[in-house]
Amino acid sequence: MSQEKYPEPPWYVHADDGSITPSGVPDLLRTHPALRRRGLVPAAPFKPGVVFRTDPSNSPEYVIKILDTRSQELTIYERLLRLNVSSPNHTAPCEITQEGHPLLIMPMLTPVELRHGRRWTIDNLLEVFFQLVEGIEFLHNQHIAHLDLCPDNVMMMHPYEARLYPYAVPKKIYIIDYGESQQFQQGPGIQHAITLPPSQVDPPRGLHQFDPYSWDMYCLGHIFLDVSDNYRGRLPWFIHWYIQWVLGDERGCSAVCRCRPTARRARRVLSVLRWATYVGDVFSSVLQSARRAFALP
Repeated sequence: MSQEKYPEPPWYVHADDGSITPSGVPDLLRTHPALRRRGLVPAAPFKPGVVFRTDPSNSPEYVIKILDTRSQELTIYERLLRLNVSSPNHTAPCEITQEGHPLLIMPMLTPVELRHGRRWTIDNLLEVFFQLVEGIEFLHNQHIAHLDLCPDNVMMMHPYEARLYPYAVPKKIYIIDYGESQQFQQGPGIQHAITLPPSQVDPPRGLHQFDPYSWDMYCLGHIFLDVSDNYRGRLPWFIHWYIQWVLGDERGCSAVCRCRPTARRARRVLSVLRWATYVGDVFSSVLQSARRAFALP
């Protein structure tokens, strides 16, 4: 297909006066051969001109993203989808179309905040933390930095909906949206600072130069803060400590950043915290059982 027929996104719908219609679905997308062959009809935009959803009355629902081939998103998805899709790979189960302009088609996922409703426990928090840091470590091992981590870009598959989608894992957290992501020759601990692309998290101290892997960890710390708001009780001290440790004390490193842990180190420390929490819960349960057993009648 010619470049004239399939320009790079955004694909906006314009009114007669030339203004953008935010709720419109462009004809280029409606008539896209890959969607017509699959019987998918984009019904409304999530992000006008770029991301759309299919009709929610037709189950299962899908999200359709018009990929910008000027970014590295297409090549990153192609790399990640060639790898084993089981954990620690937290790439969403999706398809990249090969006809017309490339599209990404993936299941309708659920925000992580809805994972446990209003019944979040410390174990739930630590398990979500672990999946997230495991997924980031996997990306960094591939020399990929996401660079736009935020709550909107970490989703999950609801157990009820998982049966509708092939290869979807119930309650697994998926990292999405690699539109600003980059691939590097060097890995964590070697790669120097880069100029940050636009992101949904504001850099500390107004910095614009950042070690890309360290930037991912800083953004991950903010996701931890956001997820922790789901816990209704008083957070234990070690949760507070861990989040602040991941956020780090930014000193404005212009080369390799040492202000916060790498994803690998953060995952290892979190494994110890989860183990200690489990042991503490077991000890508490045994102690309560012993008290009941030896209580006076």
